[in-house]
Amino acid sequence: MSTSPPPPDSSQRGSPQGAAMPASPAWASGPMPSTDIRLLLVDVHTISRRSSRLLLNSLPGLVVVGETSEHQEALRLVCDLRPDVVLISMRVQGATGPETARQMLQRVPTTRVVFLTLFDDPEYVDSALEAGALGYVLKQEPAAEILKAIQKVAHGQTYLSPGLSARS
Repeated sequence: MSTSPPPPDSSQRGSPQGAAMPASPAWASGPMPSTDIRLLLVDVHTISRRSSRLLLNSLPGLVVVGETSEHQEALRLVCDLRPDVVLISMRVQGATGPETARQMLQRVPTTRVVFLTLFDDPEYVDSALEAGALGYVLKQEPAAEILKAIQKVAHGQTYLSPGLSARS
């Protein structure tokens, strides 16, 4: 008589879309230090969100607390999770990135917003900043530059990717 293996532990699978992310293993046995910057990822592309989560969780002082691709879920998560910084793309299911950012900031004004995107068009940058974002970073930037952007924005400073700053 053969026995089938037990089902995989659900904590080892990727979190369902929009679900809060579990604490990283380093913090599983206790509370996270208050110095960590708590991040919410909002991006229509699953692979981009998952890759960003892996990268960002590997950087010192950052912890991803949630992710979603959808406008309404982003609004719910920002209220429930109260992240320090939201990293959002220009494309979100159900609305534009700037509209989602604007509504998030109306609900939780203490949250800061950084657009992490492929688009370097000045009109996109302007729409993100008009929505209340403090940062605009291109996805092709090195990890150190993305970390710098998040840290600056978390402390209330503005940040634009270097190539964008030179053009403004």
